[in-house]
Amino acid sequence: MTTDELQEKLGEFLKPKYPDIKIEVTDTSQNYREVYFIEEKFRDLFLLQRYHYLVHSIPEEFLKEHLADCAWFELAPGESPEELNFLDDEDVTEIKDILLAILKDRVDFVEKLDALFCTESAKCFDDFRHSKKILRELDFSDQEQFDIFHVLMHEGGFCDCEILYNVFRESEYAQTYWKQNR
Repeated sequence: MTTDELQEKLGEFLKPKYPDIKIEVTDTSQNYREVYFIEEKFRDLFLLQRYHYLVHSIPEEFLKEHLADCAWFELAPGESPEELNFLDDEDVTEIKDILLAILKDRVDFVEKLDALFCTESAKCFDDFRHSKKILRELDFSDQEQFDIFHVLMHEGGFCDCEILYNVFRESEYAQTYWKQNR
């Protein structure tokens, strides 16, 4: 598939959810394909969230056939690949148990997020806006939040509601969700 054909096909998959996304496919001089996804909606998302949302918008068979050996770059306008920051699996594994225990047992994070969804009927916006607000109120620094959200994403929490129903399954919201979706 040519670079133009791949760009066009990816646009067909992604434009319904991201109408303003810009997709650039290039072949390097080393015969390696790079795919750049540039979208304003990515600005407030972590790198893993961006990838998660894109990969779930593209059919699995197409991913395997046309994107398996490509380098992906999910960028907000004006960002460059060099400035992207994330924790790798090894780093997450080192801090996971400690951070999950803190969130669950030592601070009211889970209870506050659960109450927001159960009592106040908060809406999930496919991001961490509610969780970020709670963590700021609990005096977690930006770096601590960065680490926390990478652990939560590693555990399947890519947005506020997924934190409850994928990570903290004992929450009231999770219990209700899983009963309704069996």
